[in-house]
Amino acid sequence: MAGPDWRKRALPMLAGAALGSALAAEVLALLLQRRRRGRAEEQFPFWTLAALLGLLGNALEGARRFVTASPSTRGVMLAGAGQGWDYCYSCQSHVPPRCGHCFSCNVCILRRDHHCTLLGQCLGYQNYRYFLSLLLHGAILLLCCAVLNADVVWTLLQEKPLAQTVLLLILPWLMLLTGQVNFTAFFFAMVTDACLVGCLFCAGFLLFHGLLVLRGQTTKEWFEGDRKYDLGWRGNLREILGERWHLALFTPFVASPLPGDGITFRTRPPKLEPLPKTRDL
Repeated sequence: MAGPDWRKRALPMLAGAALGSALAAEVLALLLQRRRRGRAEEQFPFWTLAALLGLLGNALEGARRFVTASPSTRGVMLAGAGQGWDYCYSCQSHVPPRCGHCFSCNVCILRRDHHCTLLGQCLGYQNYRYFLSLLLHGAILLLCCAVLNADVVWTLLQEKPLAQTVLLLILPWLMLLTGQVNFTAFFFAMVTDACLVGCLFCAGFLLFHGLLVLRGQTTKEWFEGDRKYDLGWRGNLREILGERWHLALFTPFVASPLPGDGITFRTRPPKLEPLPKTRDL
């Protein structure tokens, strides 16, 4: 069982790491080439290169901590079993509220949201913060990469009509097969499109999960319309990002302890309905 489970989780993660490393290497080589060969007035500012390296470092560290900070129930003392808890027949144990079994990880996950196939890890109580940080820095970094590669495409086709440049970015394979552009322009156009698609993907997930965090919900609770764990936007951010929630989203290097234990969760108090008015006798 170890072999299939390892392939199921590790191979997608290795593929994603290889793709991200290749993209990072291509962009860094492009920036270094521009600084070495470009004219003084066209050289890329060093502070911009440093900012991109900072974004890359935050994204990589967020991915690393997301994978290593396991939100599973392995090694966790589940005190209070039987007090209205559900029973997981796969794990053969009672599990606390908001806990769900992941058949990819083959274990129950505390405050489970979903399984991230690309990184081979479940999104849950311990690593939600790093997932959001990865999406934020990944979206910004991919947008910058798309702009840089689009600028190269524009430079390569500066003597061509604008419509041809736009068509190359939309249909790069068609332009290459018809002989309208060379392989170099096609390559940079493909990288631009890949970065743009990745940016939209990260931004879409960040927007969706950002709304879930502000509402105090998991994806399952959102589908069910369950908002009993909604503590207000400030309390919800603290539950996910920790005590230093105002800094934790912007960098995964900041220590921000979570207020709970992943087993019990505070719920909002029920609304008190006003008593019906009685007529004077």
